[in-house]
Amino acid sequence: MMRSCRKRLVSFVCAVAFCSVPALAAAQPYIYPDKGQSPQQQESDKGQCYMWAVQQTGFDPANPQVAMAPPPQPWQQQQPQSPQGGMFRGAAGGAALGAVGGAIGGDAGKGAAIGAGVGALFGGIRRMRWEEQQQLQQMQTQQHQQSYMAQQQGAMSQGRSNYERAFGACMAGRGYTVR
Repeated sequence: MMRSCRKRLVSFVCAVAFCSVPALAAAQPYIYPDKGQSPQQQESDKGQCYMWAVQQTGFDPANPQVAMAPPPQPWQQQQPQSPQGGMFRGAAGGAALGAVGGAIGGDAGKGAAIGAGVGALFGGIRRMRWEEQQQLQQMQTQQHQQSYMAQQQGAMSQGRSNYERAFGACMAGRGYTVR
């Protein structure tokens, strides 16, 4: 007697939980009792099939979750150090080197000016390359996150589909037509 009441209570609670989720109410299948089952029996069968389908598939439509590793976070990836100084640092280094080269050639000022120009050019190029790498890395991170979301949605859809097949099979086994 006590076991029967407990079983009915569990079935009722599951059926209420199943029917109370708004997203599920719209996606509920049509169920016809082929053997003239009473409304109480229908609710009991729905609750038991709900629990069985969740157990079989690992997907609970009342609490849809998919077990996947989280996407890589941008702050977890190694960020290359930005070049310090860019054009100015390159110009200063180039000027110093040019001055040494110019002093050897007889005109330190002219060598320093040429060195500063070349150093600034290379410093600017180094800075542009770093910025391009940053943009590329940001685009790759966004692509990874979009791919992760697509995988998540696909896994969710597959889980729901498996659950619906299991629920339908259980209900059909209990004498219902499920569409």
